[in-house]
Amino acid sequence: TMTTMASARMTASTHRAMSPSVPARGRSRQGAVAPSKASPQRRHSARGRSSATRAFVDANVVAQVAELEGGIQSFYLGTLLTILGGAGFIVVRQVLIRRELDDQAKKMGERIRAGNASAEDYFEMGSILLRKKVFTQAVRNLQMAATNWDGDEQDLALVHNALGFGYSNTDKLDLAVAEFKKSVALQPGYVTAWNNLGEAYEKKKEMKDAIACYEESLVLSPNNPVATERLEEIKMRMKRRGQLD
Repeated sequence: TMTTMASARMTASTHRAMSPSVPARGRSRQGAVAPSKASPQRRHSARGRSSATRAFVDANVVAQVAELEGGIQSFYLGTLLTILGGAGFIVVRQVLIRRELDDQAKKMGERIRAGNASAEDYFEMGSILLRKKVFTQAVRNLQMAATNWDGDEQDLALVHNALGFGYSNTDKLDLAVAEFKKSVALQPGYVTAWNNLGEAYEKKKEMKDAIACYEESLVLSPNNPVATERLEEIKMRMKRRGQLD
């Protein structure tokens, strides 16, 4: 028995010698999964990808905003160019009209100064000067036309209307009314003269007479925008003041 026990102790001692003792903690550390050395790199890579993604999204947003702003700027630029183009066209057109009127006035003036001008020439010269807004000289020529007129009476109505327009624009309203009345007497269907007569009465603050003229104009030309607008304006103003039933 003692031999057997000694043999067992020897066997255990031999086993321990062949299998070095490893502390339990040591085995636990060896058995545990050590942190991977690549893990920080992966985290850095993930952060890099996230930053790149954000940068890409930000770049897209900036590009979209820039595109939107560019579209708005293009729209405003196009609108500005259109306005400038339209204004330029108007200016050029006015310059051409002014030049044409100057040429016509020069030719007609030479004929009048030569002493062989007819009543029609004076009327044409007066009309040109009215368009040039040289009203005093226009009135002088139109007076000569009316005094020396030997043509059709309905055409003379045009002369009286033009002369009345010249007087109206030089604040000679009584003379303007007289000329417009002569015009509509010679040509009762002359819508423009009725409108001008109504305007002259408006300037004189004789609103009832102005209304009568505009109403007559609308009888002759129901779609006449001048008479329609002026009549509505006068009636509205008189109604606010309690002057219209």
